[in-house]
Amino acid sequence: WSETPPRGGLDEPVLQQLCLPRNSKQPYAEKASMVSHLPRHTVNWTNDVRTLIYVSCGFDALARDLDQLLTSSSSGWKLESATGYVLFPGSNHVETVVVIRR
Repeated sequence: WSETPPRGGLDEPVLQQLCLPRNSKQPYAEKASMVSHLPRHTVNWTNDVRTLIYVSCGFDALARDLDQLLTSSSSGWKLESATGYVLFPGSNHVETVVVIRR
């Protein structure tokens, strides 16, 4: 799953879903209708996401989001790599690409 959030970072509902623990008993679902028989509050909509590629131009939001993702003990996310890219030479702007896996 690839995510390029605005400078404000991930929307709170998305971040909350990504911080939920993976439920091995939840069936694999390519479409929401495949888990529609389950109570809505029990569905982890990001359950099948194993790799997250986060591209950020806002370091403060990136740091905040990664802090939540990586310190949420039950979510299982681990930092694999983080690389900064200068796409605009002469500016103080850095794009950061982060790969995390669970």
